Amino acid sequence: MIKICKRKVTQSEAELLIREIKLTPNIIGYSLTEWMDAEHIIVAENEDGKMLGICLNYDFHEHWSKIAALFVFEEFRGKGIGKLLFYEAYKDAEIRHKNVYTISANRMVIKMMEDLNFLLFHSLLDLPTIVSQYRFNFYWHSLGWVVNFYRIKEIIRKSIVYTEHINFVYGIHLFKV
Repeated sequence: MIKICKRKVTQSEAELLIREIKLTPNIIGYSLTEWMDAEHIIVAENEDGKMLGICLNYDFHEHWSKIAALFVFEEFRGKGIGKLLFYEAYKDAEIRHKNVYTISANRMVIKMMEDLNFLLFHSLLDLPTIVSQYRFNFYWHSLGWVVNFYRIKEIIRKSIVYTEHINFVYGIHLFKV
């Protein structure tokens, strides 16, 4: 049985997530402080309370929430856990009256974005005009996200370790404009 809940992570869980996410090519990741401070984390657990996967979400504007990191531990992949986490994060944003923003290179996540009628685009420079009034907020958020010592180190490290070019797809879903 898989239980999906919204909760904070423990320090040992955050440390485990950081170690495991470092082994993936498509997630840059978040620092220990960011994991510990995060308010909107959706967790998949088994009946014993063991973490199977996680979806880190955070608000970057009064109208916007970002589905920032969707991760399922390797031994639990292929069981639909990622989909459960993504859909629950989406519902959580809707309940909190937030529009949703996400980025992914994972074909399954892109398929979920399509199934949920996200507007998809390939660059923040191509931000859909329907959200043009938030353009500055998206740019400011992205700049703040990348200008982080932890992420700068990971971007450099992963660009050396994983040399194939990755095409990310951006998605937004509007609940209100």
